Amino acid sequence: MLTALLLFTAIICYIAILATYKPQAKYKNGMLFAVTLPPDVMDHADIQSVQARFNHIFSKASIWMGIGLVPFLLLYAWIPYQILYFFVWLSVFMLVMLMPFRRAFRDTLALKREHEWFVGNKRVILSDLRVAHLKNKRSASLWLYLIPFAMAIGLLLWAIRVEDQLWGVTTGGLFLTILFFFISLYMRKNKAKVYSMNTDVNLVLNQARRRALSYLWLFMAIAENIHFLLVYIFRMNENAGMDGVWIAAIVLFTAIPVGSMYYVYRRIQTLEQEVLAQDGKVIYTDEDEYWANGFTYHNPHDKSIFVPKRVGMGETVNTATGVGKLIVWGIIGITAAIIIGVSFMMIRSEMTSPTITVTPDHRVDIKYPMYSYDFGINDIRELSLVDHVPSGAKTNGEATGQYSRGHFRLKEVGKSRLYIFKNNPPYIRIKLDNGYIFYNEKDPLKTKQIFEQLQKQLGE
Repeated sequence: MLTALLLFTAIICYIAILATYKPQAKYKNGMLFAVTLPPDVMDHADIQSVQARFNHIFSKASIWMGIGLVPFLLLYAWIPYQILYFFVWLSVFMLVMLMPFRRAFRDTLALKREHEWFVGNKRVILSDLRVAHLKNKRSASLWLYLIPFAMAIGLLLWAIRVEDQLWGVTTGGLFLTILFFFISLYMRKNKAKVYSMNTDVNLVLNQARRRALSYLWLFMAIAENIHFLLVYIFRMNENAGMDGVWIAAIVLFTAIPVGSMYYVYRRIQTLEQEVLAQDGKVIYTDEDEYWANGFTYHNPHDKSIFVPKRVGMGETVNTATGVGKLIVWGIIGITAAIIIGVSFMMIRSEMTSPTITVTPDHRVDIKYPMYSYDFGINDIRELSLVDHVPSGAKTNGEATGQYSRGHFRLKEVGKSRLYIFKNNPPYIRIKLDNGYIFYNEKDPLKTKQIFEQLQKQLGE
């Protein structure tokens, strides 16, 4: 299942990068490779040479990075190394696929400067006072966020009461609700965009953009809370056959936000193009010097933290602002910490097996990173050696094709702690007041020896 989810993520990233950067080789909305150019220069031989070189290199890189996913599939039986390879592949993929665009941007910008193909005014920050006052009039009310906040808090309280091992899963809905709320709040305070000398045009486009985006963020907050509710329900379900439904839900609630964002931003772009095409007072500004590499915005004259992207959909950060720097480096730091942390834990888990010992004070001590547990001999209600572990779902632990370790919810027995090598009976089953423990060694003979030792201690 994890392989399928990672592969789905890789495919989504692959398609997104191709759909975002491949079209940059065509002149659209007054830009080529995120460089503003007059339309009459598209027939220039040097421009066509840059386009041809980009298409060749980008296509070649796409093919090789697609082939690079083959080892990922071959590592199916070694989940930790597969996850590590996925992170490496994804990092290399992002670097390699952006390189052709960065080169095309630099070459196109160099040609523009060489031939003085400048478009519009430079270093101009425009404002429209009437629009600044009325820009949020049609936006969704922030009070509507009481709906997703109530959903998120309700799910969190339910999880804490019913299944404390899964409450962490439900915090995702609350985190995303807070994130979308602050995005909506910032958008209301962000300065209006000046498209034209015509104030009515500026007002219509700004209100339409803010209305569409405000309802988009609200919808996504509600949708993601539904997503986390479904994830929680599926994780609570003891039927392993529900895994397919769980994957379908994850795929669906990944596709819905992405599709919604694409639909809304396309509608905004279409409306802007249609309105401005009929307006004879469009204002053009030449800000290429502030777009490092074509997708990184650094303008010390602009106090806006977020600005519309030139490449792709959505907003990007102005790295010339203090908050912008904090956001960028914070994302880089958090991402690096997650990748390094997850990789370290997975490899350590692969190289470390659980151990069980009986201490002199008659306590059973199970040692394993993050999931160690100990209990008294007298706490054991039943002790048996079985050849089967019931199916179920992981609530907080690790599960690969070779082992299961941590907290699980199993069919017929409920809450359990597993420290087992799969398909390697026998298993020691220990019943406590608060659930079950299943344990075995890779060597079946050693498992039987540990069982006999526990049985002897229990008899004393």
